[in-house]
Amino acid sequence: MNRPSWAAVSSEPTETPAQDTETSLAAILFEDIQASTRLKRSVTERSNEESFQQLRREHDALLTRIIERDGAGEIVKWTGDGLIAVFRAPSVAVERAIEIQEEMHSHPQLKVRVGIDLGELRVERRKGNVDVFGAHVDWASRTMSLADGGHICVTAPVYQDAFAWITKSRIAWKRHGLYRVKPGEPPLEIYQPYNANHTKPMRKLHGEKIEEAGAQRRSEPAPAPLPRVEAADDEVQLVRPWEAVARDGRDFAENGGGTMYWFKVPLGGLCYPEGFRHFLQPALENPRVGKIRFVLDETNSSVRRFWSDLVLPLITHWAEETGLPIDIQENEEEARGTASIGEDKQLGWIFVDLSGEFTPCFKLFVDDPDRVDVAEHGAQIFLSTAQRMVRFADKSQHMIRIPDAVLRVRAGKHEALLHALNAVANQWDSLF
Repeated sequence: MNRPSWAAVSSEPTETPAQDTETSLAAILFEDIQASTRLKRSVTERSNEESFQQLRREHDALLTRIIERDGAGEIVKWTGDGLIAVFRAPSVAVERAIEIQEEMHSHPQLKVRVGIDLGELRVERRKGNVDVFGAHVDWASRTMSLADGGHICVTAPVYQDAFAWITKSRIAWKRHGLYRVKPGEPPLEIYQPYNANHTKPMRKLHGEKIEEAGAQRRSEPAPAPLPRVEAADDEVQLVRPWEAVARDGRDFAENGGGTMYWFKVPLGGLCYPEGFRHFLQPALENPRVGKIRFVLDETNSSVRRFWSDLVLPLITHWAEETGLPIDIQENEEEARGTASIGEDKQLGWIFVDLSGEFTPCFKLFVDDPDRVDVAEHGAQIFLSTAQRMVRFADKSQHMIRIPDAVLRVRAGKHEALLHALNAVANQWDSLF
């Protein structure tokens, strides 16, 4: 018996089994024709039943051709007005879903919706028929029901894997947040991939939007509460573990103002979508932050690649998704660059030799002399990092360092410490 490419674990048959069961980690795709019952009634009234069946055959042939091309996916079940398919690679599932919507874009009558989830499935084969079971089958179905015709919705695990692998500039993403289809169900974190040349993302999904603060995703048990982070009497506080560091990083970026310096910071916290959303995106969206400046260590061979291959594309994607013009200028000889974003925000970076610099990694807010308002000084000093894997577009995997303990310094009794950090940042300021 030939196994499909997406089957990860299988049982070997003995003689001729009545049932062959296997488990497989796969991306599962649900698709159907939007309002198929109403479409059938309309087409039948104008013409006849055969005209609708011809439409359905066109739909089935198109999806079969795209999904099963090159053995990338397998259709496991037809549902009358749609199908269930599985893919080994979530990125391929997303790309094929985009291709389906591209081909359906100009169709005068057919509009289809697609939902994709990722996880372990139970696969049963009975006399040539295939079926799949498990929670992820239900979640893929619910994800599809959140979408309108002409659109695709995917869960967070699909996005997290596919985003790192899909390099086509025509595929854009929108994060919709937490949604659930019916009251009482665990919410799903939903993203929408789309071809910006053909369509705009949905403004709001079907179902119930869930406030994210304290929301519990899917049916997972509630995590243990994080340690409380309170300001100490001397205005210095220790923040850990990573989850608390991420929340503090978002708060730092959202409430700061003026010029934001990143000195010798580990780029691992920025080079994947989740970290970017917590640490840098809030500063990009903060109108009180006019300049963001990175002083990067050129003696670390991986820093340049992380910056050019991962961080800059995330910045560019964010600007394009939010509709802001971005103009990137790089000077390879002087090892520096700038990105002008919108009308009043500038991001700059320089690569310098920091091998002899004993100052710890830090982030700092100071006044911007080009602005009238005065910013409150503050800093985050990185104490330790944890390891995490990140994947490049060439499919290679690399270890990155993410912050998991920081000192948060506020203006107060430790102005001397903030002044010292500012002096370190200022010595490189003329290079921007």
